[in-house]
Amino acid sequence: MVLKSEDVNYLVYRYLKESGFLHSSYIFQFESQIYRDDPEQPNVEPGSLIRVLQKGLQYMDVETHLNEDGTARLCTAPFSLVGKHVCSVQPSESSSSSSSGGVRVAAKKSNNGVGSRPTETSPVHGGHTLVHDTITTLTTTPTPAAAAAAATPTLTAALKEAKKSARAREAGTLAVGDAAMVVDAPPVGGGGDADEDDDDGGDDGSMDVDVPDAEKENQKATPEAKAGRKGRTVETAQLLRGHTSPVFLCAWNPTSANILATGAGDGTARIWDLSSLGSGERAIVLSHDAEEGESRVDVTSIVWNTQGTLLATACFNGQLRVWTAAGELKLALRQRQAPIIAMRWNRDGTSLLSAYLDGSIALWDMQTGQKKHEYRAHSGCVLDVDWLDNVTFASCGNDRAIKVWRDGDTAAPVKTFTGHKSDINAIRWHAGGKYLASASDDGTVKVWSMASDQPVQDFIGHSQQVYLVKWVPRPDKAVLASASFDGTVRVWDVHSSSCLRVLSAHSKAVDCLAFSADGRHLATGSFDRKVCIWRVKDGSLVRTYLADDSVHDVQWAAKGRVAVAVASSTVALFDPLPV
Repeated sequence: MVLKSEDVNYLVYRYLKESGFLHSSYIFQFESQIYRDDPEQPNVEPGSLIRVLQKGLQYMDVETHLNEDGTARLCTAPFSLVGKHVCSVQPSESSSSSSSGGVRVAAKKSNNGVGSRPTETSPVHGGHTLVHDTITTLTTTPTPAAAAAAATPTLTAALKEAKKSARAREAGTLAVGDAAMVVDAPPVGGGGDADEDDDDGGDDGSMDVDVPDAEKENQKATPEAKAGRKGRTVETAQLLRGHTSPVFLCAWNPTSANILATGAGDGTARIWDLSSLGSGERAIVLSHDAEEGESRVDVTSIVWNTQGTLLATACFNGQLRVWTAAGELKLALRQRQAPIIAMRWNRDGTSLLSAYLDGSIALWDMQTGQKKHEYRAHSGCVLDVDWLDNVTFASCGNDRAIKVWRDGDTAAPVKTFTGHKSDINAIRWHAGGKYLASASDDGTVKVWSMASDQPVQDFIGHSQQVYLVKWVPRPDKAVLASASFDGTVRVWDVHSSSCLRVLSAHSKAVDCLAFSADGRHLATGSFDRKVCIWRVKDGSLVRTYLADDSVHDVQWAAKGRVAVAVASSTVALFDPLPV
């Protein structure tokens, strides 16, 4: 038996990727140089690292409790991978099958192992191809088997718990992210009144903020009240099939309600025309071919310009391509062979930003197709960028800094914000341009202003990493939502300095959220396979959709339809609101 470091690195990479820790997986693959010497992708089933650990733990359990004569001690103390084991030994009973009077060691069968799901395969499409992928209608009628499957611990659950324990011990050895800071302060929210003009877009122009923290409410709620908060289940959804790997991204065309773009780990992005459901639906395949020495080119970012005429797609190997809405390749751009983690168009569509894990940002001129500027922005990885207007943008990274840049000023940023204690995962400018929100692994959400070096607000309440932050899409409101690995979404009001809502229907990490166009509803997606539709005004759960695998992205179309990117290689579509 040979244990190679390359094999261990690949299993760790798969562990991070399958659990949804995309930033960490990209960084680890980049730094460990997986595939550099052997471009062939190993044939490893999902959940392999967990199975290896489980089998090793079982062997350690057997070895620890094995007597010299081959019998086993009957120990009732739990056996853990971490920490010293102290036996709670029970007297051995004689067994007719054991000549020594002890209990023979038998093979153990774990009831919480991780299974693999067969993946649907389809022909690999190259270049710009028009294919007839499938869109099926799924009616979700729970069966006893489905109910049992939903109750079975999943790969994501095991991985999330493992990472949570590792962070709590602060004894990890892999340099894939800082330990999360557990916030000891009590959750913010429930108290205080918001300004009358700071509502979420409700009909009466107000938001009731005197709502108890969800955790406290759950403790005293009756079973009937808890059942009422589950929301009605979405029973019918259309499934878009064609991708052959997990779908990470989806993006609606901002000017066409029937055009949807998706990006996946199979090296393709797809443009779906949904205007003629049931009559030969079209999917245009946008291929990102692997270059020499590469085995995979996961699509890491897709974004439409505000005019809906161009779609930019980026890959793990640094490829950046710009396509027309009809799927024609307009530009193929390449700065360096470094993963692109985020892209953003400016408002008039004349410039495109691409952020790289090597700490740089490229500014591309879409009129000439040339790189206009390059910014050595961060000492670590750049994790997100966002435009304030057509010439000013902000960037953040794992160096714990937020920097504001202007087109042409590449020597130094015009503003630098510091204060977060760990990686900054996401930033978003407020629609009115007055505020900039940031989400960090330190468990906090901060709101900044160009008029000050200190945060305008420092929202504390999440107990784990905050992965994403979004503003209510109205310039006259200052309300934002944050998604966390603690399984909750919190809605904050900048003007009242309060937490208006704690949305806690998810049982695992929440890694995606999207507001409806009018700001009245919020869609959230989680590793627990659920998509929840919330009414922002009162925090009520309106609808729940259960996917067949972890949810990686959720996006709300202008006319109410929701798209869901699922790890099972499908995309689900449904209308969440009552007609």
